[in-house]
Amino acid sequence: MALPGANVMLVGATGTGKTYSVRSLLDSGVKEVFILFTEPGMEVVGDISCDKGLHYHYIPPANAPWTAMIDSAKKINQFDQAALSKLTGINTKNYAQFIEVLQCCNNFTCDRCGKEFGDISSWGTDRAFVLDSLSGLNVMAMDLVVGSKPVKSMADWGIAMDNLERLIQKLTTDTKCHFVMITHLEREHDEATGSTQLMASTLGKKLAPRMPRFFSDVVHVVRKGDKFKWSTSTLNVDLKARNLPLSTDLEPSFKELIAEWLKHGGEII
Repeated sequence: MALPGANVMLVGATGTGKTYSVRSLLDSGVKEVFILFTEPGMEVVGDISCDKGLHYHYIPPANAPWTAMIDSAKKINQFDQAALSKLTGINTKNYAQFIEVLQCCNNFTCDRCGKEFGDISSWGTDRAFVLDSLSGLNVMAMDLVVGSKPVKSMADWGIAMDNLERLIQKLTTDTKCHFVMITHLEREHDEATGSTQLMASTLGKKLAPRMPRFFSDVVHVVRKGDKFKWSTSTLNVDLKARNLPLSTDLEPSFKELIAEWLKHGGEII
C-alpha cells in the first residue's frame, strides 16, 4: 500500500507568511497545488499561473441580501435572548457556504482556468490540496446551522463542531494527496494538563485540543522582524513533528518536509 501524502497544519498569527509558504510545495516535487480560499489572499500566489501548477478556488464569506439582513434585524429587535436561542435558525438559505466547500472538494474547479479536476480524494501524491483557512471554515460551519441567528445554543455549537470535525477527518484520512490546512492561533485552556496553550483557532474549546491528532506535522509559523521561520518546538504551542526535526529555526518551506516524507517511503505518483 502506497504511503498517503503528508497532512500538515500551519498555525500562526496574521502576516507570518503562512499562505506564501505554500508556494514552496511546487519546489518540493509536488507537481500541482490546489488552494481553496475561504477568505481573501489570492494575490499572494496570483503570480504563479495555472500552467505552472497552481490552481485556486475562492468561496467568499456570506453576504446576505439587504432583505434578509432586515428580516434578521427585525427578529433581533422583537425577541429576547431566550426566544432567539430557541430559533432553529434565521435565513439559513443565505448562509450555505459550507455546502459550497463540500461541492468544491467533490469536484475542484479552478477560478482562473475554469478546468474541473474532480474529487480531491481521488488525487495522488503528485498533488497537494490546501485549505486557507480554518478561520473562514469555522464561520461557514456555524452559519450552516444557524444562519444569522445571533444567539447560539449548546446544541448549535455541538452540531457545527461535529460537522467541521467530520470534514477535517475526511480530508486527513480519506485523501491520498498532500493536505495543508492553514489556521490562526488562539489561547485555549488545556483540560488534560490544566495549562494554557496556543492552539488552532476553531469552534468551541473541545475541538482545538483534538486537532493535532489528524495531522502528521503541526508547524508554528512566526515572523522575527523581517525574517520568517517555522517552528516545531515553540513553548506553549500545541505542535507535532513527524517529517520535520524539532527546532525553532526551520526554513519556511515544504522542501525538507516532503524530502523526509519521501525517505519514510513516500512516492510522488
